[in-house]
Amino acid sequence: MWLTTLAGKLERAAFLDPVASVVTSGVDAVLPKGKVKDALHGRPLGHAAHPLMVTAPIGLWTGALLLDLTAGESGRSAAKRLVGAGVLAVAPTAAAGFADWSELGEFRRPKRVGLVHATANAATAALYAASWLARQRGDHRRGRELALLGVVGLSVGGYLGGHLSYAEGVGVNRNADEDAKQPREWTDAVADADVTEGHLQRVEVGGRPIVMTRRDGAVHAMGAVCSHFGAPLDEGEVDDDGCLVCPWHQSRFRLHDGSVARGPATSPQTSYETRLSGGRLQLRARR
Repeated sequence: MWLTTLAGKLERAAFLDPVASVVTSGVDAVLPKGKVKDALHGRPLGHAAHPLMVTAPIGLWTGALLLDLTAGESGRSAAKRLVGAGVLAVAPTAAAGFADWSELGEFRRPKRVGLVHATANAATAALYAASWLARQRGDHRRGRELALLGVVGLSVGGYLGGHLSYAEGVGVNRNADEDAKQPREWTDAVADADVTEGHLQRVEVGGRPIVMTRRDGAVHAMGAVCSHFGAPLDEGEVDDDGCLVCPWHQSRFRLHDGSVARGPATSPQTSYETRLSGGRLQLRARR
């Protein structure tokens, strides 16, 4: 219970906002929107990359802990290698985390928790780096002690990372549970005249919000809830490349199939086929 209370206090810690703003500006300067940042988000994977990447340092350092506790002198060399490899794995893992964190926009609660999460992980990485240096100098006892302190930091950072994913929903596809609810047969949606060139029209079909538009005469339709953080895509805009741009974090989804053209979104939008019948537009989810 006290962990939940602590996380709640961090969510309300407004004094962290100025620091978060400065760090966000720094991350955006180093990692501007583009292919590199999209790769760090995990767009090629179809889901967030950071949770996958954290398993590397965690696994390596856990292996080192096991050797420290059970292998004695025979395990010293292997433990040192595991500690060092974990330290090397921190940089790309942290880059992916900062890439995701910097795209939270005005969602201050997860940004505050994320800032403390990053700070705890940075302290942990410093402890393990110091542990490796101590082992390199032959002071294995000091190396083990520093690694044990690192386990504490790893636990704090891990808990806060879990809170960000499972309590705050960072990196979670906001449409993950909607596939079974999609219309599989042709279903009436809206009058043909209501969907005009360049205008985003929000409709509801079977209780699902859908955004429709007409581009060069063709009618396109996709889910209206952004997979990244739940923004109403009908409040966005269509760019010159034929993509619907999210109004909150500027993810871009291709009109013709709902795929992600640019992050921070990593999961595509549900896309719909459309047809005209008796002056009404009908749609069904693409198979």
